[in-house]
Amino acid sequence: MRTGGAQAFDALAPRYDALFSPAANPLVGLMRARVHAVLARHFAPGTTLLELGCGTGEDTLALAARGHTLVAADPAPAMLARAQAKLQHAGRSEAARFVQGGAAALADQWPGLGARVDGAFSNFAPLNCELSLDPVRRLLEQALPPGGRFVGVVLPRLCPLEVALFLARGQPRTALRRFRRHPEADVDGVRFPMRYYGARDFDAALGAGFRRIETRSLGLALPPLSFGPSLARAPRLMAALAGLEDRLAGLPGLSRLGDHIVLVYERR
Repeated sequence: MRTGGAQAFDALAPRYDALFSPAANPLVGLMRARVHAVLARHFAPGTTLLELGCGTGEDTLALAARGHTLVAADPAPAMLARAQAKLQHAGRSEAARFVQGGAAALADQWPGLGARVDGAFSNFAPLNCELSLDPVRRLLEQALPPGGRFVGVVLPRLCPLEVALFLARGQPRTALRRFRRHPEADVDGVRFPMRYYGARDFDAALGAGFRRIETRSLGLALPPLSFGPSLARAPRLMAALAGLEDRLAGLPGLSRLGDHIVLVYERR
C-alpha cells in the first residue's frame, strides 16, 4: 500500500522537475551542488550506491554520469517512472536498477534483491517521511559492508533563518511548524505525517554499529527553498549568502542547524 507521502508525490510527479529545477529555483542548484560535493568526498568514482528516495532521478543521473552504478528506490511509482525515463533519455539505463519502496519495504526485500552496494545516500529529506528510523537502520545494516558510508540529507528541528523569515512575513504557524508535537508535511495541498530528525536521532537509531564522521548545515545562511524564486531577483545577495554558508556550514554549534543538514556515517 502506498503511504500518504507516496500518493502526494505521485500526484506532483508530472510537475516536480519544473517546480524544483535550478532555472525555476536557483537555491535548488546551490544546495544540490553542495550535496554532490559531499558525495564526491565519500564515494569513490565507479562504486555502487543505494539511493533512498530517488524522486525523478536528478541525483541518480548525475551520479551515473560520474561512473556510479545505482540501486535507486522510491515509494512513489510515478516518480520512479520519471527517473527511469530520464536515465533512458540520457542513454544511461544500464547504470541504475529501480526498486519501489521506502526504507521499511526495502529492509524486508533486501535479502531477496541480491544487490551489493558500497554506500548509500538519501538527498533532500525523503527520510523525513519515515515515521521511525528503525527501518533505516535495518536496511543499512543489511546493505552496507564494514567501512561503507551513508550520507543522509534531512530536515532538522531547528532552522533559525526559517523562523526569522516567516515571523517577519507575519506567518507564526509556518515559522514554528518544526516545533509541533505531530508535524505534517504539505505537498501540493496533500497533508501527511512526517518527522524532523537531527544528528542525535540518527546516532540513537543507528546505534553502535555506525559512527558519525561528518555533520554539515545546508541552508544556514541560504534561506529555505521556498524563498528561492524571490532570491533569484538578487543574484549578488544570493552569491554572498552562498559564500557565507560555505564558511559556516561545518562549524561546531552551527552544523546541526539549517533548512537541511548533511549527516555522514560509516559502518563499523
